[in-house]
Amino acid sequence: MLDMTIKERNQDLRMVAELAEVHLPASLHDESLCKDMCAVIAITLRRFAADGEKSANAWDKRAYHSKADELRREIAWALPAAQIAEALAYSPKPFTAGDLQRLRTALPATLSAELGSRPRFKDLETLRGAATAARRTLLKRRDL
Repeated sequence: MLDMTIKERNQDLRMVAELAEVHLPASLHDESLCKDMCAVIAITLRRFAADGEKSANAWDKRAYHSKADELRREIAWALPAAQIAEALAYSPKPFTAGDLQRLRTALPATLSAELGSRPRFKDLETLRGAATAARRTLLKRRDL
């Protein structure tokens, strides 16, 4: 996996914020689309967390341990939030407003400040099937 740039990490965070703050609340009537958005959030946050850890390891190799520890503290929320989003995406129970609140609580309050003025998603239909595809990919990895 290639290292992400700071710009790419910020774009990913803006995308997560947009999905959680704008599109999920507006789509509560469409359970499958909500689950697909949760899958996209989970994948994005896992990628963000993995890249952050890779960067922290690079700082450790250069003996900048305090900087590496600071980065790890800054991104510590990402993996637990990804796990919640993943659980919501693959749960057989319907997606509810309570689930949305649970996900939003796992995200840092500062994340909503990442929202840009231009929406990234003009058509949420492009996300249809994300949960199913991600689930299939996870199952294939476990079989290997």
